[in-house]
Amino acid sequence: NELLASASIDRADVYVTNIVKDRPPLNRDPLPGEIEIYGPFLDRQLEIIRPKTIATLGRFSMEYIMKRFGLESHLKPISQMHGKVFETDASYGKVRIVPLYHPAVAIYNSNTKSVLKSDFRILKKS
Repeated sequence: NELLASASIDRADVYVTNIVKDRPPLNRDPLPGEIEIYGPFLDRQLEIIRPKTIATLGRFSMEYIMKRFGLESHLKPISQMHGKVFETDASYGKVRIVPLYHPAVAIYNSNTKSVLKSDFRILKKS
């Protein structure tokens, strides 16, 4: 919420969800099988909500969404993709994909917070 506010993005205009609907034990990374199981639920949420912009938070959601929307040829490490805007087609029209670092990164690396704030300003413009 702090990052949204820093970019003047109203929290009421944002829908936040996860690929994996159950938190993995011990806060581990989601397993490929878990993403495969829960992916269709996320796909259906996107079809219902029909977002104009999708901000992915972290590499797992970035990889899933980029592949889901046919942008796998653009995939690189998140350190090279964060803050970039990719426009593509969805079944309901144009959609912009904006990969971002996961906000938890700022907990472990305080320098990342300014990068996150800058990326959220890019999100606001998209």
